Amino acid sequence: MTADVWPWGYLDAEGQPAGLLSEFAERLAHVAELPLDNRVLPHQRLLAEFKRGQGDYTVVFKNPDLDNLADSLGEVLSADILLVANPEFVGNLTLAALDGKRVGYISGTYYGEAFQQNDKLIKISVYSLDQAIEMLRINRLDAVISSDIVFHHSLISQGLQPNAFRYEIHTRGQTAHLYVSRQATNKHIAPRLQLALEKMHQAGKLRTLFYSELRSSADPLQSDH
Repeated sequence: MTADVWPWGYLDAEGQPAGLLSEFAERLAHVAELPLDNRVLPHQRLLAEFKRGQGDYTVVFKNPDLDNLADSLGEVLSADILLVANPEFVGNLTLAALDGKRVGYISGTYYGEAFQQNDKLIKISVYSLDQAIEMLRINRLDAVISSDIVFHHSLISQGLQPNAFRYEIHTRGQTAHLYVSRQATNKHIAPRLQLALEKMHQAGKLRTLFYSELRSSADPLQSDH
């Protein structure tokens, strides 16, 4: 299953799975020489169905809520988590400095315990980062939290320059993993997928998939991964 969060996953004009993680799933299945049935679902529904064993495999940011329900077959990517604000934001751009302020986040995404447990923020869930950026630009949000990959792809898609915003790295190296549900009906193929994932890492295919567009964008904020 793939989360319906652009650019990770979405349905294209023909209703077919598309996006970075949908493409990853296709490549992984190809390397493992396995058929693929990829469902693109809203993030919260994906997590609920995955916990019930109604999906076998998914890629999400490492989430302690899944530790008792699923097993990691390995890291797929590593991203930095950014705090983003308008240029006129005054002072340090940290969670502490955002106490009592409106912070946009993509519903269902895990951004680490510091954000998860912080009850001093006014957390505003959004469907996509494009929505959050627009809300930030018209001052309906004070800040946005996002992975660097989603943030950069959103800048590119909207034709925005990085200096349109102020940003700080909140967390470095937040990892997304390929998880297999402990209730998976196809758990027996996990070793083949794990081996395929290792082969993709060794061949540099994952770096190319997730970061090539950022590196070619002449974006000074591009990731150092």
